[in-house]
Amino acid sequence: MGFSFGVLLRFIGLSVWHFLSLMIAALVVGQFLSLADPGTKPAEVGPIFLVSLIETAAMFWVVANSKLTGLRLLLASIVIFHGTKTLLMMVELAFFLNIWAAPPLIGLERVLALELHGLLMACLFCPVLVLVLKKWGRANFVSSPVNQNIALKILGVSVFYWLCYWSAGSFILIPLAGDAFNFTYGHLQVPHWLWLFQMGRGLVWAFIIYLLANYLKSSGFRLYFQVGLILAGLSAAQLLSPNPYMMDGLRYAHIVEILVSMLIFGILAAWVLRFEKPVDSLG
Repeated sequence: MGFSFGVLLRFIGLSVWHFLSLMIAALVVGQFLSLADPGTKPAEVGPIFLVSLIETAAMFWVVANSKLTGLRLLLASIVIFHGTKTLLMMVELAFFLNIWAAPPLIGLERVLALELHGLLMACLFCPVLVLVLKKWGRANFVSSPVNQNIALKILGVSVFYWLCYWSAGSFILIPLAGDAFNFTYGHLQVPHWLWLFQMGRGLVWAFIIYLLANYLKSSGFRLYFQVGLILAGLSAAQLLSPNPYMMDGLRYAHIVEILVSMLIFGILAAWVLRFEKPVDSLG
């Protein structure tokens, strides 16, 4: 899809719908499920809309350039969007700020509220995204990758994720955050099997990257860079909006850490999980 005034109007409209989806999901979770924290200070509109612009741009590119259509595209877009933006972050949040924190810095009911908010928001945003980009229709026959050595490659990606996670935390996050890191994470009781926990998250990342690497209309380093950029943008964008669980210094350090590590991880993981020999299947 080339740039045109029509594309710009669609992008602006979808960004507004992204913002409204966030608000609607927050209202539903807060009012009907009674899981929102009533003492939380309302967030500023400006940073939230900036997040909407970045995340809409990332998902706009994913859907517009996907080989998939119809229901398969809708499901894939929800998995990519929700998994990258919310699910994997909430899994880490639950362990680092509740289960391993003494005393807990966030209640598990609050984590559940944030997860439900993210899932509902994805289910509101993605169908409209697919519809507006005219990808909601009959399924087409598309090339599906042959899964040669897929288990070994996914395992390798999960190990590489742990290495990226540890390296980025040690050499980017901790030096940049300084005292803010110790203030927030100083009382963590991290188990010795943390590497297994992060490898488990790496398996989920591998599935998301598999979808991106094999169903985007691109190839070579351009494809790998696009995957890395999408992961980095969706993972880090929401930290542009202040939240009550992170000091600004720690939040800014996390943004740099995530952008660098997810870009590198996404590029190399997409290279590993890209399969060149297709067979026909229903898209």
